[in-house]
Amino acid sequence: MNINNSKYIFYAFNKKWKSIRECCKYYEVRYGSVMSYKRIHKCTAEEAIAYCRNLKKLGIFYFKKVRWTDLKECCDYYNINYKSLCTYMQKNKISKEEALSHYYQYYKYNRFTYNHVTYDSFAACCEAYNIKSVCVRRYARKKHFLLRHAFASYLNYHNKRKMYFCGQEYITFTSCCRAFGCNASYVSAYAKRHGISREEALKFYINRIEKQEGQKIDSRTFVFRDSIYHDLSDCCHKLGINVSSVYGYMWRTKKGKVEAVEYYYNKKMEDYFEWESVLYSSLSACCTKFDVSLKAVRNRAWRKNCSIQEAFRHCLRRKQSLETDVFYYRGDEYKNLKECCEKYNINVQSVHSYRFRNKDSDYDEAIDYIRKITENRQFIWEDGSVYESINSFCRMKSISVSSVRDKVRKKGMSLQEAAKYYIERNSYD
Repeated sequence: MNINNSKYIFYAFNKKWKSIRECCKYYEVRYGSVMSYKRIHKCTAEEAIAYCRNLKKLGIFYFKKVRWTDLKECCDYYNINYKSLCTYMQKNKISKEEALSHYYQYYKYNRFTYNHVTYDSFAACCEAYNIKSVCVRRYARKKHFLLRHAFASYLNYHNKRKMYFCGQEYITFTSCCRAFGCNASYVSAYAKRHGISREEALKFYINRIEKQEGQKIDSRTFVFRDSIYHDLSDCCHKLGINVSSVYGYMWRTKKGKVEAVEYYYNKKMEDYFEWESVLYSSLSACCTKFDVSLKAVRNRAWRKNCSIQEAFRHCLRRKQSLETDVFYYRGDEYKNLKECCEKYNINVQSVHSYRFRNKDSDYDEAIDYIRKITENRQFIWEDGSVYESINSFCRMKSISVSSVRDKVRKKGMSLQEAAKYYIERNSYD
């Protein structure tokens, strides 16, 4: 029978459908999975759809003829970003199988193979060979090459640009000239004018600089704060400074290498944080070690107009006092505030926030308020089960919380009645 015929009618679940695909779309099951099950098991389309609906209720799905119970495990197996997949499903309102199929084809299309090695993307391949992917793509457009042909050609060109001088390898001729304090354009022009190699021209300029400064340039040796480094790049690497930023600063300000490195060295030292004679790479690293809130420290320093060290000392002492002192609430003794909050299932940060907003309040008043709003949010089902909120209940029952709330507003019924209505409707489907 030709299912593309306008007179074709499909009967399933005591209803008429224009096509099998329309039925699958209504019950939110994947058309491809239904037809595959129908073909393999030689059953009717209605039986195949019913089987896929049962799998969906159990959280089981099939992808690439493999049975999966966990979507994240499936994403990890096929190297698919789980969060991106969930966002794509929610945005387009499609099933797991359709989203997985889309991302699988996307990643399969974007994988790049070179020299019998498969990379996740073309950019990852370029990164492995220390080449900028933007340059290769621009080269491919300019020469009208395929991406793989352009990559091989550009890689060959990139390797030819490497230069060996004084027993050292340089990425480009320009970087070699920079290391010796020479202008690459002057050296190239001198080589072309006298018909000699660039290496010979570079040696000529190095000799001229040595005569002018009265000292010998020992390869790429760089001296900073009485320490001798192999070159400027080596110095920047050991000091944790970006060498490109140093060259950029030199170009903008027309200053020397030492002044540029000094500028970025002082700038980096400002980011360090010292506490109890220990130097940390940043305030964030110190806060992480002592389990202190970075946001609280910065807010304290801003509000009280004090130093970062003073703010950190205050937050650390406050944390230690909360952990060690005895805390009393309504006549009951607790080890600390955190233990009290855990007993009543409330957030300790919410208590602190309430006291911060209401300066005259005490801990008893803050805990009473947070307990009250927490209990108001709780949702109690017919069987006596207590849920954190209506949102968490709807997630567990696979129903839409917005639909439940909308039903409450329009019909004037309770949350329990609205939730029961949607649960029963799903069971009929």
